[in-house]
Amino acid sequence: MASKRWKQRAWCAALSAPMYLLMPAAAPAGDAQRGEPMYQRYCTGCHGTDGRGGGKNFMPHVGALTRKGYTDLLEDSYLQSIVADGGEAFGKSAYMPSFKTTLSKEDIADVIAYVRTFPLY
Repeated sequence: MASKRWKQRAWCAALSAPMYLLMPAAAPAGDAQRGEPMYQRYCTGCHGTDGRGGGKNFMPHVGALTRKGYTDLLEDSYLQSIVADGGEAFGKSAYMPSFKTTLSKEDIADVIAYVRTFPLY
């Protein structure tokens, strides 16, 4: 009887192991301190210095990054994709550019970590 259970467990483990290979890799955890200067350089023009929108360098209205019940529910990997590929790739504003040639994945993770330090309203 124990041999049968062992075979069942081994079979289940063998079937589930490839599933881990198909799962997307988690976005790397960022460093907010490193992300702040990059946010200030690349993001404040639209998103404002505090993430509430209303940046003075660009005309389109930009939604707040500090919206409670929205931004805090978004996965870091989703935010990383938007920053890397631009807003249009996700049905958002085409004014949000792609930063994948400007910022590394680690840089983007650092910016997201910095944005996560903003108070939510």
